[in-house]
Amino acid sequence: MFFRQLLAKDATLSYFFGCGSCHVGVVVDPVLGDELWFLEEAAKQDVKITHVIDTHVHADHFSGGRALAEKTGAVYCLHEANAGRVKYPFEPLKDKQRIDVATSSSTCCIPQAIRRIRSASWSPTSAAPRRHGSS
Repeated sequence: MFFRQLLAKDATLSYFFGCGSCHVGVVVDPVLGDELWFLEEAAKQDVKITHVIDTHVHADHFSGGRALAEKTGAVYCLHEANAGRVKYPFEPLKDKQRIDVATSSSTCCIPQAIRRIRSASWSPTSAAPRRHGSS
């Protein structure tokens, strides 16, 4: 299992986690323009990005989610409450819905999911936020 954070130029945090032995990864809240970083990290971890999740859709978040999902063939997901807010297709997620990713699963509690990710205890080597442009 791996977990990475990316700190974008505007101080927005994006997340990438997955399972190297299952060769799958999930991206949460990617910022527009950071798609290459996720593609490079996926190659380093030898995983396929299977899901891209945006936890929110509003003016302070310039999402790269749809672009990344399109580039990788991943499922693009939003909370079901966004159905009337956006005019593009997405996989609707419900609170506490389980997302099966290879042999493991994640439980979605959006917007609680982002708070759980931020408050979880991660080792400093895997969780240290990386600034945009650093490796």
